[in-house]
Amino acid sequence: MRRVATLLLLCAFAQPGLGADAGALVETMKQARLSEGFEARMEVATIASNGRRALPFKLSVTGQVGKDRQRLRIRGISPDKVRGRYVAAERNAEGRIRAIAYDEQLPGNIEKTDPAARLFDSGLVLWDMFGAWWNWPQQSIEGSDKVGGRACTLMRSRTDDGASPVREVLSCVDGNAKLSLRTQLYDRRHTLLRTIAVKQTMRKESGALAAKKLAITEADRTVTEVEVYSGDEHYLVNADTYAPLDNGK
Repeated sequence: MRRVATLLLLCAFAQPGLGADAGALVETMKQARLSEGFEARMEVATIASNGRRALPFKLSVTGQVGKDRQRLRIRGISPDKVRGRYVAAERNAEGRIRAIAYDEQLPGNIEKTDPAARLFDSGLVLWDMFGAWWNWPQQSIEGSDKVGGRACTLMRSRTDDGASPVREVLSCVDGNAKLSLRTQLYDRRHTLLRTIAVKQTMRKESGALAAKKLAITEADRTVTEVEVYSGDEHYLVNADTYAPLDNGK
C-alpha cells in the first residue's frame, strides 16, 4: 500500500509531457519558493576577469511569491553609488515580467527597465531571481552530479518562447534541501550565459536550507560574489512597498 501511495503522489505532481519524477521535483521547487513576504540583505562584490575587485555594495531584497503573481523590490543600501536606488518587478500568471527603476532622491521619476539587464553593474539579474524556468512545460531529469561534494539531480528546463532571454536551464537540485546547488543558463544557441553556484548554505527559521553565499560566473569570466548577512522569511510587506510599481502601470 505504501508503494501504491507513493506512485499516486508522483503522478499527482506530474505535469503534461513530464515524467512523474520530473514533475514531482519541479513541483517541489515551485512550492519551496512560495512566500507571503520575505526580506534578505546581502553584500555583493564583482570581480573582473583580470582579477580586479570592485567596491562591494549592500542591497535589500523584499519579495512576495504567489501562484499567480510574484513581486520583488531591490533597494540599494550602501555605499553612495547605490544608496536610495530601487528596482521593482512583477511577474504575472502568464509569465510576463514588468520592471521599473526609480530613485528616492527623484520622486515620481519612474523608468522602465529590462528584466534581463545586470543590476548595479553586477551579475545579479532580475529575470534569474524569478526562477521562471520552473513554470516551463518542458522538463526532464538528466541524471545526477555532485556540487561541493553534495549529490544533486540534474534537471533540464526548456522553452520555445522566442521572447525569453534564456531558452534552457540546467539545474543541479538537492531535492531534500529544495535548493538548486548549481544553475546554468543558456541562450537559444545553447551558449552558456552564466552559472549560479551555491557556495555556502544556511538553515532558515522554518528548518529549510537556503543559500548564504553564491557565486555568479558570467560568460566573460566576470564573477559576482553574493553573501546574505540577514533576513526575515516572514517579512510583513507594507501596503506601499510596491506602490511605485503599481503606479507605474
